[in-house]
Order: sequence, then structure tokens, then C-alpha cells
Amino acid sequence: MFTKLVNWRNWRLPVKLAAVLIVPVTIAVGVGVLQIQSHMERAESYAALQRLVKVRSALIPVIQGVQAERRIIAEGVGPQILAEQVKRTDDARKALREQTGKTSLSEVVTARMNDVGAKIGGLTALREQTGDVPKVIAEYTGLTELMLDVDEVLASEFGDAALFRTAMGLHHVMHVQEQVLYQQAVVLSGLTRGQLVTAEVRSLVESNVKLSYIAGEFAALATPDQLNAYGTMFNGPDIEAHRKMLATAVLHPTSDAPVTGNANSNRPKPLPISASDWSKASGAVVTSLNGVVTGLQDDLRNTANRLRDETSDAAGTASAILFASLVLAGTIGFVVGRYLLRSLNALRRSALEVAWHRLPEMVATGRGSTEIEPVPVDTTEEFGQVARAFDAVHQQAVKSVIEQAGMRANMRNIFVNLSRRSQSLVERQLKLMEELEKYEEDPDQLANLFKLDHLATRMRRNNENLMVLSGGDVARRFTRPIPLTDVLRAAAAEIEQYQRVMVHTAPNAEVVGYVASDLVRLLAELLDNATAFSPPHTQVSISASIEAGDIVQIDVVDHGIGIDREALEAVNHRLEAAGEGVDVQVFREMGLFVVGRLAARHQIVVRLDAQQGKGTRAIVLVPAELAPRREESWESFRGEAIEAQQTSWFQASAAAAPPPPPAPARQTPESARGFLNAFQRGVQRGLPDHQESR
Repeated sequence: MFTKLVNWRNWRLPVKLAAVLIVPVTIAVGVGVLQIQSHMERAESYAALQRLVKVRSALIPVIQGVQAERRIIAEGVGPQILAEQVKRTDDARKALREQTGKTSLSEVVTARMNDVGAKIGGLTALREQTGDVPKVIAEYTGLTELMLDVDEVLASEFGDAALFRTAMGLHHVMHVQEQVLYQQAVVLSGLTRGQLVTAEVRSLVESNVKLSYIAGEFAALATPDQLNAYGTMFNGPDIEAHRKMLATAVLHPTSDAPVTGNANSNRPKPLPISASDWSKASGAVVTSLNGVVTGLQDDLRNTANRLRDETSDAAGTASAILFASLVLAGTIGFVVGRYLLRSLNALRRSALEVAWHRLPEMVATGRGSTEIEPVPVDTTEEFGQVARAFDAVHQQAVKSVIEQAGMRANMRNIFVNLSRRSQSLVERQLKLMEELEKYEEDPDQLANLFKLDHLATRMRRNNENLMVLSGGDVARRFTRPIPLTDVLRAAAAEIEQYQRVMVHTAPNAEVVGYVASDLVRLLAELLDNATAFSPPHTQVSISASIEAGDIVQIDVVDHGIGIDREALEAVNHRLEAAGEGVDVQVFREMGLFVVGRLAARHQIVVRLDAQQGKGTRAIVLVPAELAPRREESWESFRGEAIEAQQTSWFQASAAAAPPPPPAPARQTPESARGFLNAFQRGVQRGLPDHQESR
């Protein structure tokens, strides 16, 4: 048992896969990534809150500057002090704009900020209206309330519970401070006149009620430490003096109260409050509240910084743990996976060696030993079992290949023998018809003999196609170059519907002798295809041209039903791979397979292309070395030889077949047949330039 555990290479495949711990590692990675992402998102949210804290820190000096301007105008201390305070307020506004430009704010905050900006824009005109102090105080108070609303919206942006309570507590303290400063400005305005008016007393009462309500809201949200700091700072003799003086101002008769009896004796006396004492007491309250505001600001800032640092540290810790887990899992996976990959690679190399080299070589040669080389995987687990199974399959494949190779060789030999026997009979038949055509004078009978001759020629081409499919070599070979024009005409004459073929004048080139017969058969198959898949009333044209690099391009164009793109790609693929093997398509498209075989034999490129209108175009590219340009001396010699050999046949068949017209022209049956007979029989008789070897 211990030996099996130690020899982990012989563990079963499920045990090895379990050892890699793919599922646990995947789950761990997923959970770790989600946790890290959560920490990073929280850290980013705390960073955004830090930016909000900076915006609030920049907003508070603007609020305090507006409050200070209101107090100075209410106190009437002089334009110099007001100008100095205006400069401080404007500097605070500039700092607020800069900080706002660096921070991405919500739509609500942005809208409120725009309202504040528009309202502050009227401060310049408001500062000049020092004559109507109550109105100025009201305008300043409205602006301060608007900025406090912005501060409240900013406080609501703090989603974290701890930050939200501190942010709202800070807002409440600033609101309490605003009420104290508002009361200070109203009383100072009344002291300047001597008495308060009824509206001012009413506003002081309402302000005091608001102050108590807001203080209660702060007490409900503040932490014990914050509440303790607030109670400590908002207490003392100055705070008590402020309360008493505020009560005296509220209870003192107003200047617009109704007068009874003697007007002079019943006129209210001035407020029994000293302006300096009131400013000192209210200033002490404001100073205490400033301490609370500063403490809450620091608390908010420190809390945001701490939370961001904690989340960043948590993300770093989670990343380190995840990385260590991945390293451990990767080490285990590397050790186990290395062995798995070695076994798989050995199986793969052996399988590809057998599939790409050994079996194809045996198929090609038909010889080989039945002994196989085992796959180099020696373990007893699943990979070893697969290796032994593959060895068994390889053994059976080798036996089958040897047997099939023998059967294919026998069948190929049978086809070759049948083709040669049939070829011999066809040749004898052609010679017999040649003798009959020589001495036949009846034009009708001679025309029938020509038809039989043409059928025999087509039978000979079919026998040669069978020879090509069997892998054998065709007997007809030329030892001398053949003019390209003669090759095109010979190809046109070997098909059934030769009268539909339009042979255009070919360039001045010659096809080397050992290629000419194969090129004739190749073009004949393409022409046969073109006439078979086009309407009987249309023509099929064959032309040639010399392209770049002296490559001869032969085009066979029909106006038939055409072929769709997918089928065209499949046909071109079979033309390219025709020399590699025979499949079921050969029996359906034997002509194209023969074309591919013949083209592969001489490195000729054959491709089909769809016409823009209707029909198909076959393109044959013959290398320059197989069809060199023809010299003039050779052309004159070939013309004389062909003319001498054709004279006797044309004399015998003049009544039935006129001589072929010059290209390009549509070939009549008699002219095409006459040229084919003259061409082929001249070859068979051993012309110097068209000698045929059998």
C-alpha cells in the first residue's frame, strides 16, 4: 500500500486531476479576486469621500467669510475692515472653485454649486447696499442658508455609516453656528438703531427655536465623544451671558410698538445691552462652535483616511494570500502536469509518426514489417493503458495497410491491363478507319466514317483517363516540341461537341514534347466540362496568352449555368489535391480528377473562376520552361512538314471536308475532324517534329 502511494506516477487519472486541485484553486481564486475587488472598490469610494471632505473643507471658509461680512455690515465698523474681509472671502471662493474642479461631484451637488455661484455673483452689489442693513442681513442670510444646503447634500454623499454620522453632525454644528451668528448680526443691527423692530424679534425667536431643534438633531447622530466635546465647548460664563443678553433683547419693547398716553413718556428706552458685551459673548459662542467644527472636520478626515488605509491594507493582504496560494497550487500542478504532458507528448509524437510517416510510407510502397515500435510510455495507469491500446491499433493498422496495398496493386494492375488492351483495340480501329477513309469517295459515307473516327478518338481518351486514374503512364508521347495552336486545336477536336469550340489564335510558343499529349488531354477534359454545363446554342472559347515571366495562360470560358462560391472553392481544392489520393468524388468528377493528376505531374496550375455575368472560366498556367517561345526557323520547318503530311489526306477528303479556317473561327465538324486526323496520323507516321513514342 505504501509503495502505491509513493509511486504517484501509477495513480489513476482522477486522483492525479484531484491532486492538481483545479476546482479548489479556481474557487479560491474567484473568491479572492472578488474580495480584492471589493476592497479596491471600497478604497476607491473612500478616496472619493476624501475628495468630498476636501470640498467641504473649502466650502466652510466661504460660509464663514459670508457670515463675517454680514456681521461687519450689521456692526457698521467701517469700509476698511469690510474690504479686508471681502478679500478673504474671495480667496476662499477661489480655493473652492479649484477644489471643485479636481473632484467629480454628483448632478445634485453640481446643480446646487451652480446656484451658489450665481448667488455669490451678486455679492458685489450687495456689499454696496450698506444703508438698508436689515435687507442686507436678510440677503446674506439667504446666501448662507443656500450654502448650508449644499453642505447638507455633500454630507448625504457619505455612504459609510461612521462617516455619514460625523458628516451630518458637522452640518448640524455649522447650522447651529449660523443661527448664533445670525442672532449676533440682528442684535448688533438693533443696537446700532437703539431698539429692535418686531420682525427682528420674531426672527430671533424663530432662530432660537431652530437652534434648539438642530442641537437635538446633532445629539441624536453624534458619538459620545463628539457629544461630550460639544457639551464642553458650548458651556461656560460667556455662553450663559449670551443667553441672558439674547433673552433681554427679545423681551425688550420694540421701536415699532404702539404708543399710549404721552408719546414722549411711553417711548421705549434703548436696549440695555452693550454692543461690546454682546459681541464678546456671541463671539465666544462662535469660537466654541468653531472648535467643535474643527474637531468634527478632523474626525471626518481622519476617519476617511483610516478607512481607506484599512481597505487598501486588506486588499494587499488578500492579494498576498491569493498569490501564495497560487504559487503553491502552481508548484503542485507543475510537478503533476509535467508528467502528464510528458506522457501526452509521447503518445502524440508516436501517433503522428505513425499517421504521417509510417502508415503513408507503407501505403505508398505496399511493403513493410508487421513489427511495430511501442509507444514510450511504460506506466500502468491510464496513460500506459492508452499507449498499449494504441500499440494494438497500430499493429492492426499495419496488417490492414499491407493487405489493402496488395489489393490496390492488383486492382491497379488489372485496370492498367484492361486500359492497354482497350487502347490497343482502339488504335487498331483507328488505323482501320483510316484505311477506309482513304479510299472512300462517297461524301455521306465518308462523313459517317469521320463520326466513327471521332467516337474512337474519344474512347481512346477515356482509356487514357483510366490509365491516369490507375497511376500508370500514357503511351502517347511526343519527342519534339508542338506549337501551342496545334495543342489547342487538338484538344478541341477530342471532345464530342467540338463544333461549339471557338479556338483563338495562340501566341508564338511551343509545348515540349513530353508535356504536349498530357496538356491536350487536360484541355480536352476542361472543354468537355464547359460544353456539358452550358446551353447547346452557346460557344466555348479557348485562348492563350503569355503573361509575366513567360508563363503561358490558357483560358477556357463558357456561358453556362455557372457555379456558386462554396462549390467553386471545393472544386479548386480537389484540383490542387488530385495528385494526393482518390476519394469518392473521383467517381462523380472523374474529368476534374484527371485534370488535377495531369497538372500535378508537370507542375501546371489549374483553377476555376466564376464569370462576372454567367458561366465559368478555367485558367491553366503552364510554366515557361514547358512552353518556350517559338523561333521563326522552327515555325517554317514545322509548317512545311505539316503541309506535306496533310496533302494526301486533304486530297482524299476534299469533297467531304473543306480545309480548316484560320483562327479565331468556329470549327466545323469536317474542319476539326480533318485537322485532328492530320495531326494525330501525322504523329503516328513519325513526322520529324511530332514523333510519338509508344
